[in-house]
Amino acid sequence: MHAAPPVRICCAPDRSWRALQALAAGAATASLAAWLASRAELSTLVAAGLAMVLAAAGMARAWRYEASRPTGTLSWGGADWQWQTGESQPLVGTVGVMIDLGGWMLLRFESAAASRRVNWLAVSRRQSAGLWPAWRAALYSRRPSEGRTDPGRPA
Repeated sequence: MHAAPPVRICCAPDRSWRALQALAAGAATASLAAWLASRAELSTLVAAGLAMVLAAAGMARAWRYEASRPTGTLSWGGADWQWQTGESQPLVGTVGVMIDLGGWMLLRFESAAASRRVNWLAVSRRQSAGLWPAWRAALYSRRPSEGRTDPGRPA
């Protein structure tokens, strides 16, 4: 079995991912506001108004938060995954595919460092610069194991 080719993809805040995050935050905020208004026994009109205002605030906050996330580069070099933002040293770690919709994926990068920092990365076909098939092959291929030799080759 051949190893996956080295690939690199730029992970910038994606507008569709930001919109999904904003909608989820707005729905959660509106639900909480409606529940609190029902517990306070407010009128339906006041409760709806409160829920709409807080939902808009939650959506705006989520939109700004996702926009402030750093742009980085995720790369596969044939032996390990690396995540690098700006001029910082790249973090080595593992990548897991959490959601795969064909042309869009949600990835979970977990650093191998002691802090075990986790980054959630949304990547799309348009960010891959035409390397989407190689990118998917790197994500789904078997990882090389240390000390393992191919039975068909001499050691």
